Amino acid sequence: MKKFALGDVVNSDKGRRGVVRAAYRSKEGQQFYAVEKDGAMDYLEEERLTLAPRVELAA
Repeated sequence: MKKFALGDVVNSDKGRRGVVRAAYRSKEGQQFYAVEKDGAMDYLEEERLTLAPRVELAA
């Protein structure tokens, strides 16, 4: 089961923040995600990502 959904904002283990644009499995069954950051795509294993905290803005 996927840990993240399309559109989720995530942080990588290297401190980069991006948006999940695709989710797929390798031939070995490992879960990967395509994460967009400033127009560039990173392809990362699920273990290297954490959900970014949501910031609530005052009205």
